[in-house]
Amino acid sequence: MAGGISNKKEADIVGLTDEQLRAVSHDIDPELIRIGYEVISKQKEEGFWQAWRNHWGAGMWAIFIGCALFMEGYDTGLISSFFGMPQFQARFGREHKGKLVIPAHYQGALQNLMKVGQLIGLAITGTCQERYGSKRTFIWGMVAMAASIFLAVFAVSLDMLIVAELTMGVPWGMFQTLTTAYAAEICPVKLRGYLAAFASVGWGGGGFIASGVLKGALKINGNWAWKLPFALQWVWPVPLALGCFFAPESAWWLVRKGRYEDAEKTLKRTARKGFYAEREAEGYVAYMRHVDAMEKLEAANGSWRELFKKGSPLRRTEIMIGTWLVQIWNGNMITGLTVEFLKQAGMTTGEAFNMNVILHAMGIVGVGLSWIFLGYFGRRSIYLAGLLSEAACLLPIGILGTIAKTNARLKATGGLMIMINLIFHFSLGPVCYSIVGELPASRLRSRAIVMGRAVYVVCAIIAQQINTRMVAADGWNLKAKSGYFWFACNCVCFLWAFFRLPETSGRSFGELDILFANKVPARKFKHTVVKDEAAQFGYGTKENHDAAENDHFDDEKEEHAVHVENIDGKQVPVKADPKATHVLA
Repeated sequence: MAGGISNKKEADIVGLTDEQLRAVSHDIDPELIRIGYEVISKQKEEGFWQAWRNHWGAGMWAIFIGCALFMEGYDTGLISSFFGMPQFQARFGREHKGKLVIPAHYQGALQNLMKVGQLIGLAITGTCQERYGSKRTFIWGMVAMAASIFLAVFAVSLDMLIVAELTMGVPWGMFQTLTTAYAAEICPVKLRGYLAAFASVGWGGGGFIASGVLKGALKINGNWAWKLPFALQWVWPVPLALGCFFAPESAWWLVRKGRYEDAEKTLKRTARKGFYAEREAEGYVAYMRHVDAMEKLEAANGSWRELFKKGSPLRRTEIMIGTWLVQIWNGNMITGLTVEFLKQAGMTTGEAFNMNVILHAMGIVGVGLSWIFLGYFGRRSIYLAGLLSEAACLLPIGILGTIAKTNARLKATGGLMIMINLIFHFSLGPVCYSIVGELPASRLRSRAIVMGRAVYVVCAIIAQQINTRMVAADGWNLKAKSGYFWFACNCVCFLWAFFRLPETSGRSFGELDILFANKVPARKFKHTVVKDEAAQFGYGTKENHDAAENDHFDDEKEEHAVHVENIDGKQVPVKADPKATHVLA
């Protein structure tokens, strides 16, 4: 027999840093932390349907709260499509080259003043959600939403409509991040990404409903053609606000507030009856306290300033902001003015609105596909594939804008825009919310998501102004040639994502804390093995940690001593590289 050594590369292994080990709480029963760690480990092994059966309560409440985003998707779809509606043009339009059009500066103001309102709402949520909890913040947002709809329904001028959009933007800004943070914290590991991604269902579904309502409203004469679609928004606030009274609060938020018994009740309430064995729910809460103690290194106060603390917090904030910016500059915004875009290009009003319905339907189909892909692929790979696929549609749109206008060219342009919307809604759209819900430290989650979304909104104002002027007849009038601009932006987004975006799929919040604390490169997140020794083995002191490490090292040395048989029949121990895989030949 002869001995051999295979140089097969093993995955990197990281554990608690010395700072984290010193920071973990020593006043919690170590055995409870170990039990909680085992609960998390079991969660990670669950399949989607098993996780849903065990935690369907958490999933249903996340979906219910996420329904608030249908309102924003609905109104956003309305206002951009109104610009191509004859009844709206007849009431508010200005004559340009013999046609009634909504001036480009008013188009930009109607869409961007809404975003200013969202910034105000985001600031409110960033403070109130962590201070008062998700439930109370959500309910008061719904009250504000119901009141602000009046201004839109009874607007008598574009200026008044601008004020209405600004006012409605405030509660929309509140719901944008509240729903994602709530879903990320209330759901177990295997459902977390799916239910955070439900935010994209809200925007896509709301836009689809709006496109159908607008298609029907084309048959209404007079001002009610645009008033009625606004008025239908009153369907949402009352049932959502009433239902939220019965929703459970996030267990993670309750732990941060020291309400451990209430956190335990939430865990039991959001799981199937009898799911947690004796002491498991209590252990889960103890593990949350363990993670919270580690995170105090990054965010002792959970303040805005700590988002930019040097080291792990700053890196997380950069990735959070970058992920949101990709949502703006990936090129999907070219589909935001589909009706006017296609009408200016030569389609009839009916054909343009039909294309708009199909486009928003693709948003629903896309999110459904994303739920399938999330089960097989990581967040990072879906994100990169989505960017590449969009680029493959944007460049042909630009090329089509440079050739002679024909009916076939118009349909090809519309088809590519539909494809972009489909690609966005099965990749970048929903996966963004999975990433931003998982990425921040728990103590900074609501503020981090708000910060990223605020940057998104500011950049959306800039991008919307550019997009409107590229499409509007009284603007730059580039039409399909704008595909070149968005293609270039898409390429920049891809380069950033490739080098900076880590894989967060299947990781507990504690594991992500350890990965960031160890400064693991983004491209190594997926395959790095994480060991939380203090939780896994139920010890919480530096001495015990050192002792366990020494025992582990001794075991490793013994394991990697390979015995080979020599010609005399004797066994001779051979020391080898402990990272190599050893085999007998």
